[in-house]
Parts: sequence; C-alpha cells; structure tokens
Amino acid sequence: MEADSTKLLLVTANVGSIFEDPEHMLKLWLKEFLAAVQDMVPDIVAVHCQEVGGKNYEASMQHVNQFVKAMLGSDELQKYDRARVFLDEDYTAADKFTALGNLYFIHECVEEVLIYDFIECKFLPVEGREVLSGNIENIQIKEKAKYPQNFFPDFKWSRKGFLRTRWSVNNSIFDLINIHLFHDASNIVALQKSPSVYCDNRYRALAHTLQRFETDQFDKVPYFIFGDFNFRLDLQALLKVLTEKTEATEGRGKKNNVNKLTYTDANSKVVLTVESKYFDHHEKHNEVFINKDKTLNKYDVEIEMYRDKVYEYDITFPPSYPFSEEVTDGLSYMKTRCPSWCDRILLSHSTKDLIYSDEKFKPEYNIIGSDTCMGDHKPVYLLLRLKKGKGNKNLSYYTQSSIERRKMLSKTISINGETVEFRGDKLNIHDFANFEKTEELMPEFRMSIKTKAAPADGDGESMVEGSDTNGSSSTTRKTPSFHDIARQVCRMESALLKWPHTPRTRHHSSSSEDMKSDDDIDSKVSDQMSVETDVLKIESDVNDVAVDLKPLYSEGKDSDLRQRKKLTSKNNVGAALSENQDVETNEYLHEQNSCVKHEHESVAGDVDKPATGRRRIRCPFCVVM
Repeated sequence: MEADSTKLLLVTANVGSIFEDPEHMLKLWLKEFLAAVQDMVPDIVAVHCQEVGGKNYEASMQHVNQFVKAMLGSDELQKYDRARVFLDEDYTAADKFTALGNLYFIHECVEEVLIYDFIECKFLPVEGREVLSGNIENIQIKEKAKYPQNFFPDFKWSRKGFLRTRWSVNNSIFDLINIHLFHDASNIVALQKSPSVYCDNRYRALAHTLQRFETDQFDKVPYFIFGDFNFRLDLQALLKVLTEKTEATEGRGKKNNVNKLTYTDANSKVVLTVESKYFDHHEKHNEVFINKDKTLNKYDVEIEMYRDKVYEYDITFPPSYPFSEEVTDGLSYMKTRCPSWCDRILLSHSTKDLIYSDEKFKPEYNIIGSDTCMGDHKPVYLLLRLKKGKGNKNLSYYTQSSIERRKMLSKTISINGETVEFRGDKLNIHDFANFEKTEELMPEFRMSIKTKAAPADGDGESMVEGSDTNGSSSTTRKTPSFHDIARQVCRMESALLKWPHTPRTRHHSSSSEDMKSDDDIDSKVSDQMSVETDVLKIESDVNDVAVDLKPLYSEGKDSDLRQRKKLTSKNNVGAALSENQDVETNEYLHEQNSCVKHEHESVAGDVDKPATGRRRIRCPFCVVM
C-alpha cells in the first residue's frame, strides 16, 4: 500500500523568537527540525512559518538568508530535488506585509508534482529549487492577503493574514494555507469575558477566510490550513478552577484600571498572579500546564466555533506556547501568558477522502523538539499518507521532467527568477529580492542586500571590500542602485562634453529606430546611455575617473567649453546639459553607441599623431568604460 500513497509532513512554526538569537536558538531549531525530517522520511515536507525575520524584523530580517540556505544545503534534504520557498519579507509595504513564509520540499521518489497559477488558472510542473523572497505581491503561484484593519479595531497595525498555494501530487489536488491570527494583548482583558473579546477578533478573520475559499472563483478542493491561530484557553473558566479556595486582591494603575490580580490561599501564600503581560501559577506552573492528565483540553473551546468547516486530530501534546527562550531550557513555560495550543493544523472535511486513516497509517499529530529550546513556540507537525489517484484525472499539464533533468536542476537554485549555483557560503538570497521602499530598510539590512557574492577569478568584475553577516571580511561585488547608475551616466556625460568634435558624415545606430533630431538626443541622452551601456561594470565612486582627461582637451574653443562644464560631484548628481552648448557636441553624443563605428580611429593610447598627420584619439565611451 505504501507505493500507492504519498507520505506528507505538515509543520507549522512561529519562528519569530529564533531570529533574535541566530547563533544559538536558530541553530538548535534547525538541528531538531532536520533530525525530525530524517527520522520520519516524508515524501513531501510542507513548512508554514509565521513572523519570518523575527518580531524585531527590521533588525533580524537579514538572518532569513542563513535560515533558508541552511535548509536547502542540509544533508537531510539533499534527496529533495524540488523545492518552492515563499518569503513575504517586505516590511516597507506596510499595507501588504504578513511576515509569512511557506517552504516546500519534494523528495526525488515523488513522480508527479504540480503547482497552481492563480492568474492563468492552470497547473504548472514543479522543477528545480526556487526561492521567492522580498516583495512577492506579483508571484502568480500563490494567493496572499493581509487582514483589513477593521478586523482588529483596537490595534494600530498588524502583520496578520494568510498565504495559500495549491498542489497536485500524484493526481491528488489540495490547498496548503498558512495563516496567522491575532493574539491576546492583555491577560487582564482576556479574563473579563468568556470567551474573551480576542476570540471575537480571531473569529472575524478566520470565518472570513474560510468563507472566501468557499465563494471565490477557483475550483473547490480539499485544504489543510495550518499556522499560528493564537487560539487560547478559556481563561475565565480556567482561573475559577485554579484559584478555588483563594482570595483575589486587585491592583490598580494611574487611571484606576485593574492592572494586577493576586490570588492567595488561607495561609496568605500567593498561588497565582496575573498582570497584563504576566501570568504565573508559581509552584504549580509547569506541573499544571505540561498537561499530563489532559485536564486543560476541556478549556480549549475556541476551535468549537469552526467544527462545521474544519476538523482536527486529537491533541495529545502539551500547549505549544509560550515556552522558555533560554537555550538551555526546552521544558519550561515563560510566565508571560497562560500556556495554550496556539499552533494548529486543521483540515477541511473534504480531505477525509484523500487520507489513509486505518490503524497502519494513522495520522501522527505532535510537537517537534519536546525537550529542546525551539523558541517560544514549539513547531507542531502532522504526518499522514495521501492516497493516489484522487482529483481531476483529466488535468492538463506539461510533461514531467526526467530524473536526470531533475538531478541537474537540483544543483542550482532560482531566486526571484535568476538561476545561480547554490553556494551556501557566499550566496545571499536578498541580493535578488525587491522591496517597495528600499530607502526605508534598516541600514544594516539595506547594505546586506546591495552586494553579491564574489565572482570567480578572471571574470573582469570590479571588486569592493565588505563584510558578511557575521562581521568577517569578504570580497563582494557592488550592485548599483538607481542613484549609482545616475552618477555613472552623468560622469560619462561630463567626459563626452569635454571631447573635441569630429565631423559626422553618416549615422550609425545599434537599434532599428530612425535617427532622432538633436533635440530628441539632448532630452533622452541619459536614458539612452543607461540602456545601451553595461553600467554594472563601472566603478561606483564618481570621483574615481577612469582615465586622465587632461591630454584630451584641445586648445581654443574647447577650453571655453571645459570651463563651463565641471565633472559631476557626489553632491551635484544629474546636472543637465547646458542650453548654450555647441550643436556639434550634441551631434557627437549621438555617435557614441558603438566605438568601432565612430568616424575617428580608436587606439590604445590617449593621443597619437600617425604619419598622415591626422590626430587620433580614444573613444570617450571607451575612456569611461
């Protein structure tokens, strides 16, 4: 029967805290996760992450590069020859940013895997390994939405939303949906109502999402929705039991609002303390919430509101949040919130037709790293087997690649459409990422995405010294921004303006367009040069002129032109051409497309007088290059 099934591993993990300590906690997380994958040997691994880049994402987003490369380069995942990674990292796009990350790995034994294009409404073959990072709004093989602000009226801003992908695996079609719902902001407020007011916020968002999947324009298919639902225990009902036979004392703040509750027993011993962001059951804290006797399950009632839409396998593991963030402590709960099952894996009722549920292949629902620090959220997984042959048998798709082709493609990685060799030591995935407002990125992160790994020796690229994320020195290649290119164009322009005129007898063009008038050339010269020149190979420092121009100046009328036009400085970028410049100079600018076709003869030296007496000079375009 195993040959007729696909072993699917679903994992949800709020990874926000592990990026705050990449040297220790991130490494521990990766070690435990990869060990679990190696032990289970799934055919497909689907990991849904929330808070990608950390809660302090501006400072920690750069560590996502290390996280993804460690996954792709790990020995445990080398036989997974196809991968799709979606990283919504663009925090400069505040109205769209969700900090969600979906990572999918397909084992070489899986014959047929397709992913859905939500714009073209068709399935596409999954080949090679591809990372889609930064701003992913225009990626067609996913559907992403951030929840409207009115879903959470008491909060100024949030990153909550969902990210959906659709798959066809051996002719079984289903959706994998990553979701992040809102948390409880205050323990005191959560106590005031049963269920709490925060449940209403979550219900508004999740009910909206499930309704959307039922009424949108796409075919209705089974789905797995897993992420950080932030479901909480019924705190009011739970405390009635935990604080039975105790006396409550209220503490009040400046506005006479209750900000602290202290419960003491008959001996005046403090049994439990609750503040806005503090929850401590003191001596019994870990004993109660490790939930060995499953007494807490009766207070996990928030899921009941969705039973008509989804179902969940029995929970036999302790609450997944909030665990200690001390790297030496993987068992204790932090005393910030009442421990709860925030991280869940829910299934639509239609998935029952896809899943083997007999005793031999009974789904396994548990946590990863039960005794290891995995951050404040323990990853939750569901291991199950999918049946083959379900779904649309008439599905149209391209022929699947051969095993040989798949092995070849797995040696490279496509990052936002650019294929590169996977070099775990030097590759930075953010080199290929786009951000809506680059200037709003943290300086440290902005600098980390402006450099690419050093090219191989002898490729002719200019090199600059830099440092990697660990602070060690490295050689990198500068990737120019728009402003860098503008400075380079203006430098070329300045050199050309100082060039002596050579009469033109005919027009040479590298394009199919007709020759434009001098006025057209004057207004569009910068655009023309930025398109037609390889500016990526020009050094970025505008003060570093490639060649000494003094020998190139001619006497007489050229000296006046030289006095009128100065080389562009860093503080004066983009100076326009003088309105009084010679028409002859404009005519010459139009000839710079290809130096081999210019009327003068290009030579290696700056200036030379051959036997004919004719003055020969270097092409100004070559001078700048």
